[in-house]
This record gives sequence, structure tokens and C-alpha cells, in this order.
Amino acid sequence: MPKKNPEETIPMQPKKTVSADQPADLKGSSGEQTIPTPKTRKSPKKKEIIEASAADMKIEENNLAVESEPAPAKRKRGGWIGLGILGMLLIIAAGAAIGYYSAINVRKAEEINQRLIVATTQFELSLQNINNGDLDLAKKRLEYIIQVYPNYPGAADKLAQVLVSMAQTNQTTSNSSTVPVVEATKDTRGAAAIFTQAQQQLASQDWENLLTSVNSLRDLDPTYEAVKVDGMYYLALRNVGVLNIKKYGNMEKGIYQFAVAEQIAPIDSEADNWRKLAVMYIDGEANWGVNWQVAVNNFYQLYQTYPYLSDFNGVTSKQRYTEALEGLGDTYMSTFDYCGAVTQYGLSASLTSSESLSAKITLAQADCANPPATPTPTVNPNIATPETPVGS
Repeated sequence: MPKKNPEETIPMQPKKTVSADQPADLKGSSGEQTIPTPKTRKSPKKKEIIEASAADMKIEENNLAVESEPAPAKRKRGGWIGLGILGMLLIIAAGAAIGYYSAINVRKAEEINQRLIVATTQFELSLQNINNGDLDLAKKRLEYIIQVYPNYPGAADKLAQVLVSMAQTNQTTSNSSTVPVVEATKDTRGAAAIFTQAQQQLASQDWENLLTSVNSLRDLDPTYEAVKVDGMYYLALRNVGVLNIKKYGNMEKGIYQFAVAEQIAPIDSEADNWRKLAVMYIDGEANWGVNWQVAVNNFYQLYQTYPYLSDFNGVTSKQRYTEALEGLGDTYMSTFDYCGAVTQYGLSASLTSSESLSAKITLAQADCANPPATPTPTVNPNIATPETPVGS
């Protein structure tokens, strides 16, 4: 059975009876009602289908247009990505270089510290050799010190004294066939008595006298209660080493005592910190007047951590730092860096005051504001200049 077209109209059968109030124009001559034919309507579903098809076609056209056009934005984004990768590579390379050079500087600093510790130990041993009359061994130790650490304080002077003493000893030996041998007085008390006294000194933390007692006991009988005596010896060396650095300012001796203690057992972190401070002080003192920048760096760190650490002359690290700043300022003035000299003099003046420093600041400020002409070397016409070799 064929389906009906929804657009077809179905004629309606006229009614035989007409209402009385119906308009006259709707009444026919025969008295029948005339019914208008309804207009045809388009299906709403067909309209929606047409609009959807048109929208799909428009989307497809837009997609084709987008695909056919070049993509400059993507290429631009790719360029930025390349630059970002290059920047990251440069940052990584710079970081690696900084880390490499930092590691080298740390290694060099540690090497200098180790050489200084060795030099200090040998210096103390050389003093013992001198006291024992072994000048030849003392000479060898002092020469070794100058080799590994040329600026070690007092090494050159002590070597000169040893050489003079050796010359005098050789002359005396040639004039006399017999040379009296001087021996240190030994403690004649029994080992047990010394050991008991050492235990009492350990209990009262009398470290200096404990060290003396243990040394006497070891000289008298090295085998007597060896384990216990070694323990007391270690504690005495460790604590007297701290006292020598912290209280007496005898940096070299304190470092030496730590080195001897380490032959028995490792020293603790506190003692090792005191040794580092002493090494830094000695290194700064060794560069005094030789390299003011190193001296400033060392004594600045000491000033920040322990400003009143002093050497056996009573010169504190604060005073050393102040004077090193002035010395560095003098160096800048001699190299015509007047503004750099103003900075160093100013730092020194913030810690101390003196007429000479004030005068240096005034001069440096004037030269920094209005630098004088750099002097040029003049040639003396009376002195013949060397001729340039042919072919050079």
C-alpha cells in the first residue's frame, strides 16, 4: 500500500447545515459552504536536514582551507623551542664550568692546608731537634719546610740560626777533642707513682700537667700500662692543642699536637675546627705584605667567626683584618686603582681610626674623583738602549 505524501491536501466534505451567524460571503448560491483549500507546508524535518548539510559542507570547506594554508605559527613556535634548548645547553655548560673551577679551587685550598700542616709539624720537630742538639736533622727539616711552604713564618730565620750554630759547633769541635753531652733530667720516680698522678690529673682535667706526666712515664717505661697511657696521652695532646691555639696563640704548636694525637686516633670535629682556624691564621700571616688579597680573605673569615683569636704576640684576627685592608688599599693606590683603594680604606676605617688612615682616605677620594695622569716612563738619553737583534 503506497504511503501518503505529507504535502498532499485532503479535501474536506462540506457540511449540510450552516450556522446562522456565519458571514454571508461564505454562503454559496446553492446554500452550500465553500471551504478554502489549505496551503501546502514544507516539512520542518527536511529544512533541518538541509541546514545541517550546509553547515557540514561549510566546516569541510574551512578544514580544507586550513589544511591548504601554511602554518607560520607552528614554525615560529619551533624556533622558540630551539632557542630554549640552546639556552638550556648554555646554562648547563656554564654550570659545569663553574662547578669544575670551584672544585679545582677547593682542591688547591685543601692542598695548601695540608702542606701547611706538614710544615708546621716539621717546624715543631725541628725545634725539638735544636733543643736536643741535633742541628743537622733540624737543618734538614727546616730546608724541607721552605721547600713545601716557602712563606712559612720564622722558617728562614730559624734555618739561619741553625746554620750559625752548626758553624760554631764545628769550630768548637775542631778546637776541642771532647764535647760535653747534655742530657735531659729524667724523672726517677717509679712508673706506678707517675701513673697514679696522671690519673688524678686526668680526673681534674689538668691537661698541661697530664701531658708532662705522660711524657715522663713514656720516657721511663714505654710498656707500662701502654693502652691506658696512650689514651691519656691522646686526651692530653688534644686538649693542650686547643689551649695552645685558643688561649696562648701558639698556632704551630697546637697544630703539631693535633698531628701527634692523630697517630693514636682521629681528632674530633671541635679540635679539627681549631686546627683549621690556626692554619688560616698562619696562612694569612705568611702572605702578610706578600699577597694582601689572600691576607684579607683569611683574616676576614677569622674576623667573622672568631674575631679575638690571636697569635702569641696578642695580635687578634680583627686587628689583622683591619691592617690587611689598609695594606690592600695601598696596593690599589700603587696600581692607580684609586676608587678600589677608597673601598678598602673605608672598610678599614669602619673598624679602627688613625690619622694616617684618614689622610690615605682623603687622598684616595680625591684621586678617585679626579684621577691624575698616569706617569709614563722616561728614557735617559745618557743610557744606551740595547739594539734589537736582526731577524727578531
